[in-house]
Amino acid sequence: MIFAPASITCIFSPHVDSNPKNSGSIGVGFTIERGLQASLSTKTTINGEEWSFPTLDDVLEKVGLEGVAIKASLPFGCGFGMSGAAALATAVLGNLGYIEAADIAHVAEVENFTGLGDVVTQTFGGVVVRKSAACPSRAELERFFWNAEFDFVVMGEISTKGVIGDELKRRRIGEAGKRWTKEFLKKPTLENLFHCSNGFARETGLLELVGDAVEAVESAGGKAAMVMLGKTVFAVNGFEALKEFGEPFKARLDCCGVRRL
Repeated sequence: MIFAPASITCIFSPHVDSNPKNSGSIGVGFTIERGLQASLSTKTTINGEEWSFPTLDDVLEKVGLEGVAIKASLPFGCGFGMSGAAALATAVLGNLGYIEAADIAHVAEVENFTGLGDVVTQTFGGVVVRKSAACPSRAELERFFWNAEFDFVVMGEISTKGVIGDELKRRRIGEAGKRWTKEFLKKPTLENLFHCSNGFARETGLLELVGDAVEAVESAGGKAAMVMLGKTVFAVNGFEALKEFGEPFKARLDCCGVRRL
């Protein structure tokens, strides 16, 4: 059985190349101790229900598996990188090395516009700064390990393809993402993560999707920011304030990345 952690993207600068291995995103993200588990099966199911989506189907074909049984503890389409987690965990189930499997999952994500940087973050774990836009075997990155617990609330879905599939949006987000990634690296602390995440979300116009929740947490003395790309908020000392917007939950930072259980 393989565990792949959820990926929380805070800042990103997308880059799409003719070679999908050289596509991805520069940015900042982290993994948490929630995500999904995958095991071999004769059919593909997620939480007991039969599923099929192109990213996962591509991975199954490339690694020669008939199916996969996935048990997910978080929703798809809400900013937790669950499509990347599913692709990565499934690829690792194949008879391949971890990095080779991770590259296959990354390429499937890129080609289907379901993600650009999640698989890199999920492969290595911790707070991951992606300094180059590429697959895991080619990625240049820095990692940080904090003893941190976050509060989350999910308020809805955002189509990743609707954002990264549009060239104009991609260019505008890209410029802001590179700037704020550099700003975070000047001071890679938890406090600065929230500062830079909100600066990026505000500059790109994405923050308005979750602005009320972020303001509520900040008014209560906590810190909060938007999860990219989902109508989801992550916070510190924000659990009570987030109850107004849904059912919040807690999760600790995961520092190990994808692994066999």
